[in-house]
Amino acid sequence: MARRTLSVGFWCQICVKVGTFGGPAGARPPVGAALAMAFIWLAVFLVPVSGLLPPDHEGNPRAAAENLTCWVHDVDFLTCSWAVGREAPRDVQYNLYLENLDSYEKWPCSQYRADEQGTNVQCRFHNISVLSKDQTRFLVNGTSSVSKIPCSETSDRLDKIEVLDAPNITSKWCNQSYSFMQWQVRSHLNDDFKYELQIQKGTELPYKEEIYKAFLEMNNPGTYTVQVRARDATFSHYKPWGPWSVPQHFVCEEGARLPVWLTSLLIALGTLLAMGLVLRFCRFSVMQKLFPPIPRMKDHINGKLQNGRTMTWDPDQDSQEECPVAEVQVLGET
Repeated sequence: MARRTLSVGFWCQICVKVGTFGGPAGARPPVGAALAMAFIWLAVFLVPVSGLLPPDHEGNPRAAAENLTCWVHDVDFLTCSWAVGREAPRDVQYNLYLENLDSYEKWPCSQYRADEQGTNVQCRFHNISVLSKDQTRFLVNGTSSVSKIPCSETSDRLDKIEVLDAPNITSKWCNQSYSFMQWQVRSHLNDDFKYELQIQKGTELPYKEEIYKAFLEMNNPGTYTVQVRARDATFSHYKPWGPWSVPQHFVCEEGARLPVWLTSLLIALGTLLAMGLVLRFCRFSVMQKLFPPIPRMKDHINGKLQNGRTMTWDPDQDSQEECPVAEVQVLGET
């Protein structure tokens, strides 16, 4: 049997069987079948239109939350805001939920902000790292003791609605012939960024340059000021740029100072080297005092030290003890 579908908006769908009679060619359908078919066609085309419209139990659409907008910001936060419906009752209250459209996992709002009447108009999630960046549904339900409040919803990917922070400058230094600056952009959702630089050299007019690397190198830079901003490279055709970083000023003339980190490192190494030399000298001095060298006698015949451990004997030098001489033998004159 063939099926014909009649759709009205997105509320309801009516399926009606409208097949053909399964008899021989040219045969007339039975009277009962003809009457049944006529009744079906009457039911389809003569039913009042009001019977196909959605029932009124959904409430006044103008009482639902309006202008629902969500965005990711400051790396870790997701904020959604909305306005109170123009015809909402005075006791209306709204609650927001997130739903992952792939896993159907849901998260209720963790923190609300209310207006003067105590009606929730904003929600903030504090840790988006636990959320999925897949397609997400944002749903705001309304409640009231006066009437039913329709819901409002929108859906999008979290990485598409992220507003990036200004890049954080992590290192920079320069000299007369070369300058270097590096930065970092944090995100739980994106790792492919595009950067825009605004550079002003001396008193010249500033110019802009777009790059995909997270650092800037310049040869013979001179004096200049630079700032950088970022946006997601994947959705760059419609996502706006993030805020500018703090302007960085470079004075890269002859004798320009080394970067602070390099200066600190050199000072630390110099201090360690000096302390090592002092300790080594002190250790040598102490060892000399504790273990003085043994005097050695010199052989007057060949003018060499005996076995490397002798020293010249001076007969005129006072001795701490008298050693009696038993025999003196003259070996030769020099």
